[in-house]
Amino acid sequence: MVMRIHRYGVPAPVVRSVFDLDRNIDDLFGDFLSAQPALRFRGLPRVDVSEHADRAEVVAELPGVRKEDVHVSVDDGSLTLKWTRPETSMPEGSAWIRNEIRTGEFSRSIDLPHPVKLDAISAELTDGILRVVLPKADEARPREITIR
Repeated sequence: MVMRIHRYGVPAPVVRSVFDLDRNIDDLFGDFLSAQPALRFRGLPRVDVSEHADRAEVVAELPGVRKEDVHVSVDDGSLTLKWTRPETSMPEGSAWIRNEIRTGEFSRSIDLPHPVKLDAISAELTDGILRVVLPKADEARPREITIR
């Protein structure tokens, strides 16, 4: 949605409530009106999951999140990403005109396509991109069967 904002001295609470209404409508109808769930309105990162012969890779967008604020765990065939994005402080006497960047604690779980080697999982956060490499367990790897 494209909006043009004109500054006419409207009190900040009125402007804020208009933008809150816009966000609430997007939260309510975003899933129904688009082919892809409106993840960005819930503060959830976009995630790519790819499978290779020996591993799966999960790549998540976590802009503005520090490495020490991200926790990655695997349990019962599911990868869970948890992170915290701190609130942005406003200088005294300032007010938001539009505030869409979600802050707080978040969590996202992804079902894994195969069993993984738990002791060989690696994760790296660089420039707001989290990359988790999940090596396949031996029983999940393709094997050549010898015919006798």
